[in-house]
Amino acid sequence: MSANPYLVIMAGGSGTRFWPKSTSKKPKQLLAFGDDPRETLLTQTLSRFDGIVPVSQRMIVTTESLSHAVAEQARDVEILAEPQGRNTAPCVYWAARRIAEKDPRAIMLVMPSDHSFSAPEKFRQSIREAAAWAHAHDDLVTLGVKPSRPETGYGYLRTGDKLGPGGALRVEAFVEKPNLLKAQEFLKAGNYLWNGGMFLWRAELILKAFDQYMPEMRKIWDDNQGQVASAYPKLTATSIDYGVMEKAKNVVTFTLDCGWDDLGSWTSLEGLADLMKTRRPAGVVNGGGEIIAIDSRDNIVDVQGKLVTLLGVKDLIIVEHGGALLVADKHRAQDIKLIVEQVKKQKPELA
Repeated sequence: MSANPYLVIMAGGSGTRFWPKSTSKKPKQLLAFGDDPRETLLTQTLSRFDGIVPVSQRMIVTTESLSHAVAEQARDVEILAEPQGRNTAPCVYWAARRIAEKDPRAIMLVMPSDHSFSAPEKFRQSIREAAAWAHAHDDLVTLGVKPSRPETGYGYLRTGDKLGPGGALRVEAFVEKPNLLKAQEFLKAGNYLWNGGMFLWRAELILKAFDQYMPEMRKIWDDNQGQVASAYPKLTATSIDYGVMEKAKNVVTFTLDCGWDDLGSWTSLEGLADLMKTRRPAGVVNGGGEIIAIDSRDNIVDVQGKLVTLLGVKDLIIVEHGGALLVADKHRAQDIKLIVEQVKKQKPELA
């Protein structure tokens, strides 16, 4: 592994599908979903890299409005506060420029702030292997997740030849979220991985890729003399996948098989219930609280400080937080953002 790795955590998302617990002022990456309220998704992400990346070489990219809350959970970590959210390509570009000023050949580990792993040591081992490859090769490395089901909520990586004696695989294509039939085909084919949005590369190499596929980024940055306040709002608002990775020819992946979950919605807690010790006969109970349930199952409940009684119901999401109560069909979990849009219009203080 490179002797000089840097960690860049992307923590600017809003997490609307975890409303009402996740709000614009305190999105899901700043929340705890287990028994310990101090172990938020962000602090868990940081601790995952203890012994791999020193604190002095860690950065968190977030929005200005969240920067103070993030700093409270990540003391001594450098905060890059975006003047406005511009998707992932600009935040990666900014961080790469910062790191390249210090060491162009440094390895950048670019990670989301809201993932969960049931086998963190396996994850750490994959990180070491991928970082060693990125240090020694002129490749852009992404981490793909071994699929456990025909998932329609994730993009995929179609993999090709194995490269060398380790676990590196050539990435032939980035594939958009499939329908169920396609997802079943991907699972059966065996050469598709979930796209986890996790990357490793040398700072100089990703900047070279930006120059090739998004040359306007350097021009905007240089024209504004690196002044973030004026340059950042002009940078192309797109994802690093779409802007660079889908176009690049030198992308490789390492397979993660470590109980990964991206915590994309309330239903994702079901897969982590045993790990977080939150499974009850009536379903998943998160955040404490008491439940009396009769003839009820497969529900997700997060109501603190109150007795919740369930009678003859199943497949519900019931969450109370900050003066708002959500009751939703579990199968509509991805559509909670539609509720948030209405709340923003009618009760913006609760969004």
